[in-house]
Amino acid sequence: MNRHFPTDDVMQRVPRKISDPSLLRVGLVFQSFEKAPIRQGRPWHPRIIGLGAVLLIAVFATDVTYANTLLFQWENFSIWLLTGGLVLAALGGVTLVLDILSRRVARIDWVKFIGLAVASLLSLLNAFVHSRDAYTAVVPQGIVLSASVAALLAFIGWLGWCVGEPPSSR
Repeated sequence: MNRHFPTDDVMQRVPRKISDPSLLRVGLVFQSFEKAPIRQGRPWHPRIIGLGAVLLIAVFATDVTYANTLLFQWENFSIWLLTGGLVLAALGGVTLVLDILSRRVARIDWVKFIGLAVASLLSLLNAFVHSRDAYTAVVPQGIVLSASVAALLAFIGWLGWCVGEPPSSR
């Protein structure tokens, strides 16, 4: 066995007696999805959700700074942070689906899931508010939306970023 070729318990080496040339080249057979074992390990989605939450909470800080200084660059920082946070929120949703499909997550904690969905929708609304021009892009609606998203995400972060519960070991 080549020590530089990582293998998994889902894959197995194929004996050279098989006549199919494509299998001889690859040398691997994959089990079907139904027979796949439960993955051990931690889910991926909490890391991405946490990174996105940091960006969305930072929007509140840049909005408050803009309201106090009126330097337009802080409003630009806010919309960039909002964009990055929304992209990471979408990636967090994709990784949650991947965690469910790979059986790293057995059940979804609906309170956290709904809270994160509401925070994402409020952040999307906040991005539309921030698309306005100058002072009205932040004050007063932008700060109120940013504060509510920051408070909601801080509460969910206090509960933990993992939306799913790990599968029980059998």
